[in-house]
Amino acid sequence: MVVQQLRLGLWMRYWAGLRLAPHVGTPSHVGKRMLQLASVGPHDHVVDLGCGDGRLLIAAAKLYGAKCYGVELDPQLFEEAQRAVAQEGMGHLINIERRDAFSVDLSKASVVTLYLSVKGNSRLLPMLQQQLPSGARVVSFCWPFEALEPARVTQVDGINLYLYKFNGGNAS
Repeated sequence: MVVQQLRLGLWMRYWAGLRLAPHVGTPSHVGKRMLQLASVGPHDHVVDLGCGDGRLLIAAAKLYGAKCYGVELDPQLFEEAQRAVAQEGMGHLINIERRDAFSVDLSKASVVTLYLSVKGNSRLLPMLQQQLPSGARVVSFCWPFEALEPARVTQVDGINLYLYKFNGGNAS
């Protein structure tokens, strides 16, 4: 019952315009495919904006040895992510903070993962264009950036994954 109330509250905050997307956890096999699409490796710095329970960051660290950073605004999801990272022993590779996605410095990110909404992606796009270094990749599950042409689109379970490559403020 408490989990249902938590999830309903997150949806209500999304509908009120207080969140970039409602919380829906990325299925593990989809997260792994997102990381593959972005060609994540041990030299990458993966940033998950709205990391939820941290599962995508944990996969990036465990499977690829990537350094990871996530932000989650919701206090319960943040605590859940912190517990999961500690339980997996990944604290040396993963840092998660409770903060707003718009307050993040993306200048060192080589990969950004998103499972937001078209509206959430649109709101984040100017920040991504201003801050991401040349060569950075952004992979979005389900929802595209309407203003950008993806470098690649693939599907998992019939749902699109979009890869965008950023080159000095421009994306392809």
